[in-house]
Amino acid sequence: MLNQTALDLDGVIFDYEKTFIKQAAELNLNISIKHPEIYNMPDRYEITQEQFSLINSKIDFSDVDIYGEIENLKHYINNIKCFITSSPIEILHKRKANISKIFDKDIPIYYVGPGDKHKIISALEIKYFIDDYNAVINHIDLNCPDCKAYWLDRGYKDKLLPEPVNKINNLTEFFKGDKL
Repeated sequence: MLNQTALDLDGVIFDYEKTFIKQAAELNLNISIKHPEIYNMPDRYEITQEQFSLINSKIDFSDVDIYGEIENLKHYINNIKCFITSSPIEILHKRKANISKIFDKDIPIYYVGPGDKHKIISALEIKYFIDDYNAVINHIDLNCPDCKAYWLDRGYKDKLLPEPVNKINNLTEFFKGDKL
């Protein structure tokens, strides 16, 4: 069943936020999360778009931190069908290099806008999908009835939406549990 599984990248595999905070500190920007429920980084940290852009411009996106559990789950993740991401398209080539480096394998990455992940999921007949933003899960639930979408609760959520039924707290719960 893993060959019918797809994952998001940022927030699921890559700990972009940890890297973002480290880079802000290197730039002597004293930032902290002000609104943990907000997904948008400038609003989440109450920083300007210019500060956000400055921090991002200094990040080496081919070397972003990964979540600790990824090392223990490499065997499972190596067997998934693909990654589907809405990470900025200008860093996609760096993401591909990072994935190859981490997993020693070329796992396909598909780029789409945040509201279009369902199109790739339908086209590739994905049966299981994991994302860290509940709005994406809600959208997939509405548009892809054949896909069981899981919300990896890293705290990013649209408070106006109900919490997804398929919620996991970590990837181990999905891959080593009975979610498949």
